[in-house]
Amino acid sequence: MCDNELDFQTLARGPVTKYFSRDLLEEHLVWYAHQEYQIYQFDARPWYSLDNFYSDMHAGFQFPDYFGRNWDAFNDCLTDIASATGKVLVVVINFDDWYQEEEQSASLFLDYMAEQTYRFLLTSQRWITLIQSNDPGLQTRNIGAHPVHWNFLEWMNRDRGL
Repeated sequence: MCDNELDFQTLARGPVTKYFSRDLLEEHLVWYAHQEYQIYQFDARPWYSLDNFYSDMHAGFQFPDYFGRNWDAFNDCLTDIASATGKVLVVVINFDDWYQEEEQSASLFLDYMAEQTYRFLLTSQRWITLIQSNDPGLQTRNIGAHPVHWNFLEWMNRDRGL
């Protein structure tokens, strides 16, 4: 893969991209690591409560102790995240579990991830969010004005076993 090929292909489809295959996701994570992305990886399975979600975000993003454990505080703390390389990758596995249980919260999370993408792009930096679903037919609502697409290697239904 050429330098920047994967990240540009991903961002061209929108600020958030879906994956079905964990193996493909892991392969792409290796590429992102070689490109010096600062990677934040989360598992959405325990996010059956907002308290668990906020605890994971606080620990994973290393939010300050004063993090208020609400959506406004989450957004404020996100805006303080900086990357020495100007490249951030957020990965959430088992996203479909959370989306099926808490669609409103999961959608709000994706909205905030999209906002971060646009903030970073304004300063020629990159913020990419990848969500992994065990449901090959996962449909989410649009994030901003963009649908959440499957990655370019799992674009076709047959690539996800459908």
